Amino acid sequence: MNTDSIKILIVDDNSEDREVYIRHLKKVMNGPDFHILESETGQEGVQLCKDENPDCILLDYLLPDMDGLEFLSLLKEKGYPGAVIMLTGQGSEQVAVEAMKNGAQDYLVKDNFSSEALNSAIVRAVLNNQQDETKKWKTQALVDPLTHVLNRNAYNLTLEQTLRDFNRYKDPTILMVADIDHFKKVNDTHGHKAGDLVLRSVADFLNQSIRASDFIFRYGGEEFVILLKKCSLKQGESVAEKARLKVEENFSLDKGHELSVTISLGLTQLKEKDTEESVFQRADQALYKAKSNGRNRVETKLN
Repeated sequence: MNTDSIKILIVDDNSEDREVYIRHLKKVMNGPDFHILESETGQEGVQLCKDENPDCILLDYLLPDMDGLEFLSLLKEKGYPGAVIMLTGQGSEQVAVEAMKNGAQDYLVKDNFSSEALNSAIVRAVLNNQQDETKKWKTQALVDPLTHVLNRNAYNLTLEQTLRDFNRYKDPTILMVADIDHFKKVNDTHGHKAGDLVLRSVADFLNQSIRASDFIFRYGGEEFVILLKKCSLKQGESVAEKARLKVEENFSLDKGHELSVTISLGLTQLKEKDTEESVFQRADQALYKAKSNGRNRVETKLN
């Protein structure tokens, strides 16, 4: 496996359930190369962890030879560094709490999640593991190493699934593009270290402006994309304005240097027959309008 590939281990004694997970994975993991390993027992799963060192484990709670909590304890003893998502049909809150205490990053109830939910769980497991260098996926796969938000690869995967779900469920969804105003001038005047600080700070302020269920991606350079699901146009515009003000009012540079940082944002709402290209293009056109109208503002384009 090359350094950009992802290896997922499914530990579940039910072959039909394993097939369901594989179908979900193939829907959301068709960007980067990935490998799927399968195990029917806890002991076999532990051995595969030792031999193959998977990046993420999808773990059934009830196994023939042990339960999921015992499996997690064995992983902890052996120093397994990857992410674990517990899957169970019980739906017990107590099981979820114990799973988290024993090292699982997330918990999903069988027969009650979509490909999108599994994708979100995997992505957030990556972010949680990011906090410890010995406990993370390959950073290049889904996370931007400078700002620690999701990267363009994660954006492509998430938007693809979001469009499928939107066409099925019609939940209002907002996509916005944010760009740091005059960022080149920051680098030229204060240096690239200051530029990196600005990028990290803006990413933090954007994160503070959205819900835990929302997504923020570093799209490239000084540009970020924010995806707000189950969010009306009015709510989306409010989030964008909140983010704009947070950056404008709270930014300061180290060592007493004054630095004015602002962002411009363009947003749109998903509509029927949208493609990945069409929805981004509308938001990007709205961003261009915000830039043309003086920067440090929010603009919307619906058609």
